[in-house]
Amino acid sequence: MFQFLWKNKKKKVHFLHVGKTGGSAIKSVLKKFQETPEYSIELHGHSVSLKDIPKGEAVILFLRDPVSRFVSGFYSRQRKGQPRYYSEWSPKEKKVFEQYATPNDVAMSLAQKQPSAVAAMDSVKHFSHYHNWYVDLDYFNSRADDILFIGFQESLNSDFDKLKDLLALPEGIALPKDGVEAHKNPANLDKSIEEEGVCALNEWYEEDTRFIHLCKKMMSEKLPSAVQ
Repeated sequence: MFQFLWKNKKKKVHFLHVGKTGGSAIKSVLKKFQETPEYSIELHGHSVSLKDIPKGEAVILFLRDPVSRFVSGFYSRQRKGQPRYYSEWSPKEKKVFEQYATPNDVAMSLAQKQPSAVAAMDSVKHFSHYHNWYVDLDYFNSRADDILFIGFQESLNSDFDKLKDLLALPEGIALPKDGVEAHKNPANLDKSIEEEGVCALNEWYEEDTRFIHLCKKMMSEKLPSAVQ
C-alpha cells in the first residue's frame, strides 16, 4: 500500500510518439526506466495526441524538419515498416507506392500540382502534419505549462542526454546504435529531392515549420541550455 501511495505522488510524464522523429529509439530506452524516483513515464503510440493527455500532466515529444521527415516516412511506409515492424499498406497507401518509386517522384508531382500527389500527401500516415499531435496552435499554447521537453531528431543524441538529465535517468544509458532497433532507414537510399520539389514540400509543410520554430522558442525559454 505504501509503495502504491509513493508511486502516485510521482509526476506523470507522457511521451507522445510523433512518427519518424526518433521516437522508436527513445522508447526502446525509456521502457526500461518508466518508474524513476520523481517520475512515472507513460509511452504512447502514434495515435495519441496532446488532447488525449489530461491537463496538468507533463508531456515530452520529439520533432524533425518536415522535408526530412517526409523522406524518411516515404521509405518507412514503402517497406511497410520492416524489418522492425510490419504494418500492411492501407488501400490508399497501396495506390501511392504503386505509382511513386521515390520521395522525389511525389515531391515533383506535388510541385506540378498533380491531384494524385495531393492525394498521396493525405494518404500516407507518416506524411501527416504535426497538428495531428498538437491539435492547433491556440490549444498547444494553452498547454504550454504541461510541455516538459521537446527534442529534435537532428540533435537526437544530445537532446536525449538533456532529457536524461531532466528525468534523472542513469548517466550511462544511450540510444541504440543498431538500425533495426532504432527503426532507421537503410543508409543507401536515394533521399535527394530536386529544388522544385523541396519548394513544394516547404509550402505544403509551412504550418509544421512554424510549429517547430514555436517549439524551439518555447524550449529556449523553459530550458535555455536545451536549444543551441
